[in-house]
Amino acid sequence: MSLKSWVLDHVHRVNDLVGRPDLPPADTTPAPLAAGPRAQPGDSALPDAEHLGAYAALIAAIRDELEHFVASHVRLHLAIADHDRFVLTSIGVDSAGGGDARLLLQQFMREFKPEQVKRYLAREVIAGLPNASAIDLSQFAGLIDLQARDEIDEDGEYGELIDALRVAPPSPASRPYQISIVGRWSEFDSARPSAPPVQARSGAALTTPLAGQRCEFDVEDGDGRRRVVLQAVVAGRRYVIGKGEGCDIRVNGTYTSRRHGELWLEQDAWWVSDVGSTNGIRLEWPTGSVERCGGPSSDAAAPPVKLHDGARIVLSAQAQGPASDYPWIALRVPAAASARITPIAQATPRTPLTPILLARTAGASLTMTARLAGGERQLELSPAALPIAIGRSRNQQLVVDRAHEAVSGHHLDIVAVDESGADVVVHGDNGVVIDGALYPAGSRFRWKPGQTMVLGAGLHDHPACELVLSCR
Repeated sequence: MSLKSWVLDHVHRVNDLVGRPDLPPADTTPAPLAAGPRAQPGDSALPDAEHLGAYAALIAAIRDELEHFVASHVRLHLAIADHDRFVLTSIGVDSAGGGDARLLLQQFMREFKPEQVKRYLAREVIAGLPNASAIDLSQFAGLIDLQARDEIDEDGEYGELIDALRVAPPSPASRPYQISIVGRWSEFDSARPSAPPVQARSGAALTTPLAGQRCEFDVEDGDGRRRVVLQAVVAGRRYVIGKGEGCDIRVNGTYTSRRHGELWLEQDAWWVSDVGSTNGIRLEWPTGSVERCGGPSSDAAAPPVKLHDGARIVLSAQAQGPASDYPWIALRVPAAASARITPIAQATPRTPLTPILLARTAGASLTMTARLAGGERQLELSPAALPIAIGRSRNQQLVVDRAHEAVSGHHLDIVAVDESGADVVVHGDNGVVIDGALYPAGSRFRWKPGQTMVLGAGLHDHPACELVLSCR
């Protein structure tokens, strides 16, 4: 066990973060040592893992405990503080079965480095769970053998610190492995600036930082052309592009990798990098020039590329083809503040100001009425304002009342609108219901005027949240 893992483990034991006594008890049915199907596959949000041989029982125990932790504690915490992140620092493993189970755990820890375990958890386990973006693996230090920890304590390797941190050993159980989640909650508020403001030099104009702002991207892939929004972008954070479920910008392309590339904001500029994809990335500049990074012909890690206005990111370094095979992404450049706001002259005392009625939004032909616990609200659906995000989080265009607990923080997006209806993409865990038909998370459908959409209809003990589409 590394010193970093040992220190993290003991610090969290002092704060009672290892045992998680606040969680409801997990299923203690013994798990087989050989890989096999789950007893109740429908009860798990994770797909069945590939055959892992002798390590199947260990990986299954880690997967089950993470799923249990996210479904209970994380979901409850995010309902109150939806911008927080749980920093997962390590995973404690107690081989309660002893003998062969303990030897197998030690062999696993020798064979795989903490960074390899972190990549596996991010790709195969956490990415398949609801609220996966709330789990932060940036400080993950690998697995901790809890029995080895106790043996080190007895040897007195760390002296008085051990005595101060000593707690009772965990009780044995019927499973070959008992898993403990080690970590802490970290406050993450989109309204808080990512860095302290810099004092402007004399005569220099103050600029507004991009961090924490809403950023929009045009995307074209196998599902057509649409707009994707990243809410509350934070400088330095990597946003993943690919067709995997845990990606921040998820695209549908025949030759797109599950984790194809990364975008991030740094020094008021966007950067892009390939992350070991099969086909790499091609940057097409407005001048007609092309720059490539990654792909099958690249042996070394591709350096990041700075994006410029009008640049298009194609998810293929060499091959040409339709967007359904090789999707592309382009950053939408926001209009200048001076172009968005026209100052109005103040009326003089002798000249009364004549009020002018606001014109309707150009292109708005449909109206959405939201029937919420706090009353009704109306919103005109304009193509210029798309996509329209709806959910309980504060950064949505339509914020749903907190009383509707079955509605997710970001429940759905309205991505297209015309006179015949609107296109809706569902993100919420509980889906939506229209005319008795359930549309689960990940669905895309046509919402027609006169239809009533019920959000989070899977939980009947919560007040209904209804959206009605009508022509104006």
